[in-house]
Amino acid sequence: MKQPKPKKCKGTGRAINFGCGVPKLLHKFGLCRACFGNWLYNTTEGKIFLESTQIRAKKHVQKEQKKEQFAKKVENRSKPYFEKKLEFEINSIVRLIDSENGCISCNHGWETNFTRQAHSGHRFSVGSNPTLRYNLFNIWKQCSICNNWKSGNEREYDKGIITHFHTEILTYIKSLPAQYKELHLSFDELKQAIINARSVKKEILSGIDYSREEINKKIGIYE
Repeated sequence: MKQPKPKKCKGTGRAINFGCGVPKLLHKFGLCRACFGNWLYNTTEGKIFLESTQIRAKKHVQKEQKKEQFAKKVENRSKPYFEKKLEFEINSIVRLIDSENGCISCNHGWETNFTRQAHSGHRFSVGSNPTLRYNLFNIWKQCSICNNWKSGNEREYDKGIITHFHTEILTYIKSLPAQYKELHLSFDELKQAIINARSVKKEILSGIDYSREEINKKIGIYE
């Protein structure tokens, strides 16, 4: 590798007309190190350049610090945080695929406009059957009244499944607790499921239709 050759120390750019004129190895703005330091701390142009450099360096440090803080925050997030994130994505998917349907429990919105807040209602509650928390067959569009004020309106929920879908679907739903007695998802599995769910949601929004069975398989928890 060739060594740089000495050049005449004669300022360029911001340091024009500055320099000792002696052939030396140049540092910046056509100046040798000694002249560059002299220009930097003893001229108006140099002080302005120094201040702008310090501001940029400070911003860079702050940006890197924020990145580190965010990385630590993500690393320290608990498992329930990711479980809640996944549930949010699954519930969003349910409301998308059931957007043309009414409430599964009280028939509101099936023959008329749906005028209530749309919820994603679990047939088997998360508290009683946490293993079915993300299963699309256990979650259907429900109005806020049935979900909140009627505690899920379980009896009418079953009638709604039979009326709008089929008795076989209800039979399958009721078989789920026995099929999935345990569900142990690691951090990595939860994170991947969230990625998969977001991908499915994006595809649905682009116009692709998926059945509940297909979505379950794509998310990768209930295969």
